[in-house]
Amino acid sequence: MQTNVLILADGIVAKHFLDRIAKNYITKNRYYIVLMDESIKPKTKSENFYFYHFDPTSFVKLSKLFTRRYNEVVIILGNKVDTLASFENVRRLDKSVNIVVLDRWDLEIEGKNFIRLDANEILANRTVDHLPNVPVIAQNVGLGQGEIMEVLVPFGSAYVYRHIGSIEQKNWRIAAIYRNSKLILPKPDLMIFPNDLLLLIGEPKVLREVFKSIKREVGQFPMPFGRDSYLFIDMEVDDAQTIRRMMLSAVYLHTKLKDRRLYVRVTNPSDIETLEFVKSYESEEIEILIDYRYQKRFSILKQDLQGIRVGLFMLHNELFMDAEIRSFLYERNLPVLSLASNSFEQIKDVSLILTGNPNIENISSILFDIAIQLKLPLKIYEYADTNETDKKLIEHFENLANIFSKPITIEKSTHNPIRKIRQIPHTLLVYPFSKKVVKASRYNIFCTDPEGLFHKLAKHHQIFIPVS
Repeated sequence: MQTNVLILADGIVAKHFLDRIAKNYITKNRYYIVLMDESIKPKTKSENFYFYHFDPTSFVKLSKLFTRRYNEVVIILGNKVDTLASFENVRRLDKSVNIVVLDRWDLEIEGKNFIRLDANEILANRTVDHLPNVPVIAQNVGLGQGEIMEVLVPFGSAYVYRHIGSIEQKNWRIAAIYRNSKLILPKPDLMIFPNDLLLLIGEPKVLREVFKSIKREVGQFPMPFGRDSYLFIDMEVDDAQTIRRMMLSAVYLHTKLKDRRLYVRVTNPSDIETLEFVKSYESEEIEILIDYRYQKRFSILKQDLQGIRVGLFMLHNELFMDAEIRSFLYERNLPVLSLASNSFEQIKDVSLILTGNPNIENISSILFDIAIQLKLPLKIYEYADTNETDKKLIEHFENLANIFSKPITIEKSTHNPIRKIRQIPHTLLVYPFSKKVVKASRYNIFCTDPEGLFHKLAKHHQIFIPVS
């Protein structure tokens, strides 16, 4: 869900504010910015910024921007009169939108759904923080590692209109709720409303997942790795039937995932009929790149990856079996989808094998993200002799399942589950993209690690997620 933010900006503070958000790439937000002075416009370009040049105290001009609904309005203006007039205009146009006002004049504003940022108080508090023997209030409390977090609950959140007692809070707690500038201590029957500010306390990793759940950030893959998908086709390696299936799988995924564009790179073009089939899918969101100069594979890949913000790299599994290709992609920290010969649309679930690798925890939220976007069940395979690391991982996955309201199935096996998975016709396997994957060999008969044996499940689609 796209978040629309309207910013009414003027003055040096507004300039610094716009520069700050321009440098912090947030794909989820769209910023509609009204400027009174073009000189405060950020030099950093962003496709999420839309600029308008007029005086926001003009009700008629401002009303033209309210043909769309805004999740939040931020007012940072240079004088008291303009700030009050702009606030009144916004409130007349939308009585329920949350408004954030930077106040340097002790404004007397009444009503609901607004946050007044007292600039003088903020500066005073920050200065007091540096004095000896003075307690710090709200900020810089505790370990400073993210164990205390404030989260504003947006409209449409899965947490809105839910009783606190109905929310599973494992390794985290809702410690307090701020509503209309009042502190409310939580009770099981207390209901959460839009624009409530939740004070959360818990393990930093868990809180980050809770934040995503509240803000509905899950469902953004291939972000944060990149915003585009990329399919690599080598006609010297891939036959016509394989290329057609790869193309159909890539297009299907493009309709399911939150990627911005799908790039299809074709090298060593030879089959005209197949080439025309690929080109038939070209559109505003799908770009076909054909190398007619027959350049070297890695030369083309380096050029493409420099110019395209790839968040998901797709290729056929025969090509992924090349250790040099795996090493190249591993070094670039890219999620890789190794496509099998069967149709991607036939996939029935998303599966993960616990391998004893503690880094699996680092890809856990991505795993849920993929399963949620594809609307597929999530299955975890574990050995009967699960070690302590895997037990903690199972607990972690169960906790995430509650946070994201996404049920998971735990399949226990007394033997390596690879043999069982080989008998399952349609599943998407998820692996951590580890050095074991890079160094895997078909000829290592003594290997028992599922990460090193991924090639034994090559008939399945497999996605490899960077762990760092």
